[in-house]
Amino acid sequence: MSLYCPPARASDWFETEIEEDWRPKPSADVLVKLALIDELVAKAMANAKPVAAALPLEQRFQELAANWERDTSHVSSLTKKVMHPSYQTIMGMGPNVVPLLIRDMQQNRRDWFWALHHLTQANPVRSDEAGKLDKMIAAWVNWGTERNLL
Repeated sequence: MSLYCPPARASDWFETEIEEDWRPKPSADVLVKLALIDELVAKAMANAKPVAAALPLEQRFQELAANWERDTSHVSSLTKKVMHPSYQTIMGMGPNVVPLLIRDMQQNRRDWFWALHHLTQANPVRSDEAGKLDKMIAAWVNWGTERNLL
């Protein structure tokens, strides 16, 4: 984590340099507790070791996809579907999951359009094909094939 950003500290949540009348000042005991929390987190981070994913990418994807489908197959809200923790975790896997998404969409007709657009910043679906699942899937399969992802 420290490679990307400095570690967050509990005391960072209090912006003491900003003088605002509406915000109460932290008491001394709160500041002491925050300092202790900062110290504990710093010790934990110093002893932390990177952990590799326990499962290969494809297996992890398959488990998350099955979980997502099981939990959301009855949900009609696209927002609720894409905000599901499994869907979010799959999107967090990054661009390496794109071929898996396209293949899964082709085989199981699962709705990965949002994730594909997010991960690739592309949308190969023509506006006259929007809403036509077979054509939308075909557009993504062609897109992936053209880029040697499939």
